[in-house]
Amino acid sequence: MATKKPAKLSPKDLEEFKALLQKAKAILSGNLSQLEEEAFSQNGNVDAAESRPGDSADGYYQEFNLQLLENEEEALAQILEALERIEQGTYGKCEGCEQTINKERLRAVPHARMCIDCQRLAERRGY
Repeated sequence: MATKKPAKLSPKDLEEFKALLQKAKAILSGNLSQLEEEAFSQNGNVDAAESRPGDSADGYYQEFNLQLLENEEEALAQILEALERIEQGTYGKCEGCEQTINKERLRAVPHARMCIDCQRLAERRGY
């Protein structure tokens, strides 16, 4: 039995996904500001002269916040790229097989660049 191709995204669909992406962008932008503040706060920048042997927790939390910041920056970049694809008219088109990405996938991962099959293949190949 042949798999039914997903329907092309309508202007209404594009507005829905644009709104989802803009909401995620706003949330991540707020998170980035907070993480930057925490990662680079006074507690995160303890001078070596001031540090004591038991103060390794501060370094751990700074490293943890820096890793979260990096992850959130990457997610924000993906969201901005998806918003750009909407403007360019390429949003919702799989970069692997060039078919329309299923709406349910886009609702779950609005910044998706590939359909689920191509994404799985890319992950198996280590991309």
